Amino acid sequence: AGAPGPCPAQVLSLSIEKLRAANAAASDELDSLLDAAFDASGLGLLCLTGGEEFQDEVRRIRRELLPIAPALSNLPEDSLADIAERPGSRNVNGYSRGVDGHRSGFYFHPASDDPGASLPAGVEPEATFYAPNRWPDGPLPELRQRARAAAPFLVEVGRELAFALDRRLSSPTSPPSSASSAAAPAQIEPGALAALVGEVNSCNHKCRLICYHEYEREEQRTEAKGMWAAPHKDTGLFTVLVPGVFFDSEGERLDACPDPEVGLYVRDRQGAICRIAASSDAGECLFFQLGEAMQIVSGGFYHATEHCVRGPPRCLAGYTRASLAVFFQPHAHEDLPLPPGTAFQDVASRAHDGMFRMFLLYQPEGARGINFLRFCLREGF
Repeated sequence: AGAPGPCPAQVLSLSIEKLRAANAAASDELDSLLDAAFDASGLGLLCLTGGEEFQDEVRRIRRELLPIAPALSNLPEDSLADIAERPGSRNVNGYSRGVDGHRSGFYFHPASDDPGASLPAGVEPEATFYAPNRWPDGPLPELRQRARAAAPFLVEVGRELAFALDRRLSSPTSPPSSASSAAAPAQIEPGALAALVGEVNSCNHKCRLICYHEYEREEQRTEAKGMWAAPHKDTGLFTVLVPGVFFDSEGERLDACPDPEVGLYVRDRQGAICRIAASSDAGECLFFQLGEAMQIVSGGFYHATEHCVRGPPRCLAGYTRASLAVFFQPHAHEDLPLPPGTAFQDVASRAHDGMFRMFLLYQPEGARGINFLRFCLREGF
């Protein structure tokens, strides 16, 4: 891996207005942009921009919800214990700290405090994804209110992307748009991807409010190799990221991070490590990145985005970072379907990650997909 530096590839941008218009017209005009962002030659990231209404929504989330992340982590221990992740949920429910980096996170379903209620009749909720939301309503009542206000907007724009990706991947005529694409996309069944990205009231998507904490000792920073969150790939279909906001030790918002090298990084498909920032004219925006489930559904044409968050270059740096992620994923009982005529071995041949490739190669010959819960519970999740 090379040293982090400027991105050799541009972070591509798309406006929500253009995305909605393309979906309304069932147009293929976005195919080349989606391929350039997400295929084997892409950076694995897309910046979503928009007009005044869109900008106001993102601005409100960053101004009103993200500042609650450091306040949440500073609650008394008994208050945090009341909302802590319950055994068996594997870091996708409730509050936790230090389980996946030098950060804390609070998961919540985007619409329901009883996520199991979103399941079809006859499907039993299981512990991994369907534990009830637990809110710190006593000491921090504004968290529930502001989280509930933010989530439907983020799910709606994520579904717009899902519709465009579904149309792209089910197109019978589109060749790979990038000259360096390893293979043409396998044609998925129309609607197969969109069906896995549920509406806000009936989905298994998860929101996570995250606070990245300053290192208290140099040993912590050294042990973490300077990473607030180590390099990893998300497991679901795709993730919407609200760009991070920095706060000083008194909880006051900073205009920018005092250390410009701190923040979100991705490793592109050629192995280069790139710091991610929106273009200067993007205004308030969102980022989309892909998860490993998308590699299955797309037949390996699109690739999960390896990413990390780099922390301060010293301990006691005097600031924290807050962000919000929404993980778009099927229900636990649903399957990730392979495109017709595609085998797991075909997906493996296009995978760059050795462990992921091995997992794919060991799937039963002739399998037409894999249960999402089983996919999540595989070794290394």
